[in-house]
Amino acid sequence: MATLNKKQKLFIVQSLAVFNTPQETVSLVKEEFDIDVSRQQVESYNPTKFAGRDLSKELKEIFENTREEYLSQPLNKISGANDIVQLKILSDLLWTKKTM
Repeated sequence: MATLNKKQKLFIVQSLAVFNTPQETVSLVKEEFDIDVSRQQVESYNPTKFAGRDLSKELKEIFENTREEYLSQPLNKISGANDIVQLKILSDLLWTKKTM
């Protein structure tokens, strides 16, 4: 398991917060920092997964803020969002509004 510095941890947390898969994040970390990390190590930085249950409070807050900011963007500005992803986000927003 690679030892990560704070910048690398933040990169992983933010990547997962914008719905990149662990495998996509592994590839992005390799490109950006030229280090090898495992999918399991990446998953430990996702507080919505069991593996990320012990993530530090600071990184959890960054994850939540990044995800909230990402989801609040107009759908047409979310890079790489295809129709199904856009519909899912719209559906989630609709149900959130209805339950409030």
